[in-house]
Formats: sequence, C-alpha cells, structure tokens
Amino acid sequence: MEHTEQIAQALDLAREAAHDIRALEAQALAALHERGDKETHRLRMAEKCERLADLAEAVEPLLDGGDETAQRLLHGLRDFARRANMALDLESIFFMGALLYPEDYQDGDPNDLERFILRFE
Repeated sequence: MEHTEQIAQALDLAREAAHDIRALEAQALAALHERGDKETHRLRMAEKCERLADLAEAVEPLLDGGDETAQRLLHGLRDFARRANMALDLESIFFMGALLYPEDYQDGDPNDLERFILRFE
C-alpha cells in the first residue's frame, strides 16, 4: 500500500475521532447545563480524552515507518494522545474540557485537532 493511501486512511480515522469528540463534548455540555448532571458531564469528558488518546494507537499501524508526512501526522497525534492521557491522569475536568481549545477559541472555529488534520489535506 502506498504511503498516500495509508495517510488518507489515517486522516479518515482522525476525522472520525474529531467528529466523535465534538459529539461527546456536546453531550457533556447538555448534561451539565440542561440537567445539572455533573457525573455524566465528567464521564463524557473522560470519554473525549480516551477517544483522543486511542487515536494515535489506531493509526500507528498505518503510519509507522512511513514517509516524512506520515511521521509528522503520527507524531502530532501522539502529542494529542499524551495531553489527553495527562488530563485523564490528573482527573481534571477543566483540563479535559480545555483540551483542544486555544485561549482565543471562538464558537464555530475548528479546534486544535481539526486544524491539525486540515494541515494534511
């Protein structure tokens, strides 16, 4: 399989994860703000981090040993995984929520993962 096909498959997995993460964040916010359900909010934020942490492992077989572009993609996704695991280890809801969002984030903007993916398209 060519590296470009492997990169395309990895990017598809990353896009799917980014979509899942947005859905988990929406569920978490709805639980907190509409129902006052802090436990569900915490669980969805943890699921968000777990989904992000698992992404690098999922794409590694596609990208490991690939060209420079594949290595940059894998390295970036590993960095996202590292930060997600750190948020989980700290059990910090604030860190989990802020993960993927810069200080100057505006609603509707792409988050850090989405912007990272766009660099490879």
